Amino acid sequence: MNLATQQTQHSQAGLLILMACALVLAGCATPLNITTDYDTNYNFSGVRKIAIQPILRTPESAAMLSDIQIDRIDNALADELTRRGYQIVDQNSEADMLLAWHLVTQEKTDIRSYNTAGYYSCWRCAPVADITVRQYTQGTFIVDLIDPVQMRSKWRATYVSRMGREKDAAKAAEERRNTAQAIFADFPPGYNGTVTP
Repeated sequence: MNLATQQTQHSQAGLLILMACALVLAGCATPLNITTDYDTNYNFSGVRKIAIQPILRTPESAAMLSDIQIDRIDNALADELTRRGYQIVDQNSEADMLLAWHLVTQEKTDIRSYNTAGYYSCWRCAPVADITVRQYTQGTFIVDLIDPVQMRSKWRATYVSRMGREKDAAKAAEERRNTAQAIFADFPPGYNGTVTP
């Protein structure tokens, strides 16, 4: 094998490794799938102050959250709104909008079937299917922004995901921060990066 052929092979191998790294990084940077809806007739331009409402503890899903978890979610939402130029207020009477969130959970079953006959070199073997069954909890996190006079939701974000055990504190905080950022990515409608006072 001559030197030019070896250099070409090394270049191709390097390119494949680079492409694989790019795919891995692209997979890590996948945006969260947040669905938003809003009242197209509502004027969001006057919204500057937002009051976060206490969570109602009547549904089962709210009862499964601790006060610590609720505070962490409230803080992540408040931090993102503050970063965007909104003021978080304690009194509803001072607010231009009220923020209410809730979590709905549902037990789900994921059933997958895999044809494993291709993994074995068996002559005259019948196809074999492996079936895996996993139970998981699906969480739907809903954030409503409510007009305090009409007491009607004017903007809503919904995020659906599998719920899991809370990761270590730093990863969990980063996940909450990223989720809050994704939730408010389209607020207010036509958001250009700043909110003017």
